[in-house]
Amino acid sequence: MKEADSNVVWTCPEHSLDMYFKVKEFEKKPEAKDYVYVRFKDDEQFESMWVKILQGTQHQGYGELNNIPVKLLDRRLGDTISYKTDKEGVTWENKN
Repeated sequence: MKEADSNVVWTCPEHSLDMYFKVKEFEKKPEAKDYVYVRFKDDEQFESMWVKILQGTQHQGYGELNNIPVKLLDRRLGDTISYKTDKEGVTWENKN
């Protein structure tokens, strides 16, 4: 399966974090209360995807991927991941 092209935003490294925070604003909408926007790092590349929260909050917990990864080929739609938000407000996959 492939993510729909209309659901993928590409940015240059310089503006990647700006776009992440712009999309992350959707977490504040009532219909997104059960989702968190998580940033993943693979070597020097980043990919951000929506995660449906199974346990925890939008700041820390675990959930399942709600997007089809484009760059992270070791991840699949529905995979369970753990996440945690850092002091800068970026929510990262928590591999610990």
